[in-house]
Amino acid sequence: MQVWRQIWLFLCAVGLAFVAFAYPRSHDDVVDATQFSIAFFATLLTGEAVIFALTFSAASSWPSLRAIDGHIAFREWVLIGWFAALFTGCGLLGDNAVSATYGALLFLLANIYGVFSFVQLFGLASIGGRNQLLRRTLADALARQGGGSRRGSPSAGLEHDPIVNSYLGTLSQAATGNDPTAIRHLVDQLVETEVPVEAVDDTITVHLDVLHRLVRATLAGGADPIQVVSCAHSLIESVIGHCRRLRDPAPPLGALSRYLAWLANTALLMSVRGVASSRAARELAALTTDARLKVLRCVDPDPKSAAHQDELGSILTSPLQVLLWTGDFTEFHGAHQASALYGTYEILTGTKFMGNYWDGASILTQLRRSLYGGHGRVSTPEADAARRAFGPVEDYDHFWALGSVTALATLRDARLPHPPELIRPEFTPDHQLLGAYLRTFATHRYFTTAAQAREALLSLVCRADPPGSTPSEIRQARGGRTYRLPVPLVDPQQRPAAMVLAVACRLAPLAPAESDSELRDFLAVLPVPALQATARLATRVLPGAAGEIDPVEAVVTGLAVLQLVGAHTREGS
Repeated sequence: MQVWRQIWLFLCAVGLAFVAFAYPRSHDDVVDATQFSIAFFATLLTGEAVIFALTFSAASSWPSLRAIDGHIAFREWVLIGWFAALFTGCGLLGDNAVSATYGALLFLLANIYGVFSFVQLFGLASIGGRNQLLRRTLADALARQGGGSRRGSPSAGLEHDPIVNSYLGTLSQAATGNDPTAIRHLVDQLVETEVPVEAVDDTITVHLDVLHRLVRATLAGGADPIQVVSCAHSLIESVIGHCRRLRDPAPPLGALSRYLAWLANTALLMSVRGVASSRAARELAALTTDARLKVLRCVDPDPKSAAHQDELGSILTSPLQVLLWTGDFTEFHGAHQASALYGTYEILTGTKFMGNYWDGASILTQLRRSLYGGHGRVSTPEADAARRAFGPVEDYDHFWALGSVTALATLRDARLPHPPELIRPEFTPDHQLLGAYLRTFATHRYFTTAAQAREALLSLVCRADPPGSTPSEIRQARGGRTYRLPVPLVDPQQRPAAMVLAVACRLAPLAPAESDSELRDFLAVLPVPALQATARLATRVLPGAAGEIDPVEAVVTGLAVLQLVGAHTREGS
């Protein structure tokens, strides 16, 4: 648009030059015409200066004056006026009628162009007009990044884009200064951008970066949590909407799920330590539970409830996608993580799981039977695709064992007090809820003796994932994308203590009457450093373990939380 304006302006200037050569005017005519033109030019310039001074602020002009200038054509207008004054002055001083006439004509062109510039600027006088311009500027910057990434350009990168950095800097300044109006407008500019599919990944990255900056300002900077939570809901809904446009939405959706779970734990920790206010922590805890339920609804093929038509049906279309997302969703002790396995089961088998994990029903065990069992084996197209994705049953067991390693390693610190004001559904200090989450993995029992458990542990520690295996394909699907979040992805092999605990929980008794001899036999032969590291992890994440001095007793006592699940059913029977 700007280039076409400049071409039109050049053609008009050339045409006026021919007119000046053909019809030169006298000295007096030029002076009279120029006086009126300069007066009008000065009036327009003053009007633009007044509008700009009264309406623009940091939040409404964050990219640079260049972007605003490109919209109102201010430089072209001033440049025409300069040329007009130059030709007029030279013509009058040198007694050159053609030059003076040409200068007077350029003043007329400058006034016409000035009216156009004034109208464009007046359109920016309203907040809606300014947001529209800035939204378009941000969308163009993200589209360029997406195009560069598609072509493999080495210079493509959000961290080097001046417009994106200017936007993020302005938002951080508004959040630090606790300016709710500026924050709201800046967030609206981002969530309302329209970008091509190639730029969706970069757009989601900016969304999550903005979300983290707002959250950080709330926890540590005193920003208004009500306003931040409102903006956060808009950002999360926008991320989910962008995920629907991707061929593989699992990596960004998983990153969002992991971040929300991490945020709930961080808000709790900072509140307990007195760094963040209880009001800010309460609002953020409520945000995470609501937002993770929203993510769950868009993944579950048959959700319990749906706010609108888009939440019906799953946006994940392949077994690999749902397995990647499930692994991310079950990290950091996030809300609704056990409920997520219901949707996973339905996507992988094409049938619904009718059990209740609160009663001790094992989703992973039933999934194993549906895919690899003799009696009850499911033969749907979804189940066939899941079997191809997992491979043999040994690979199925290995995958879910690795998944439980990550889930156990990132459980919330059970030693922290949980203030009553932070209690939310699925975000409580209830030991039974923790036992239900842990039991979803502990009931996946593909071994029954201590000797078999040692072999399983050796497989977890030493086995390398071959190309084409599910863990290898998931790493390839991630493509190294971190979405600029402070929640790093850690390989399960780097968490040996959690590996031991993941194997131990599969030997732990699920009811008070069951024996714990196999569990004790497994722990007794472990190397002392490994056992001590496992006990330290159990002390941190399992209730009751902190009161035991002996490492074996700490693990056994901590895993007794599994027996709290289904207790009401056992009592009734």
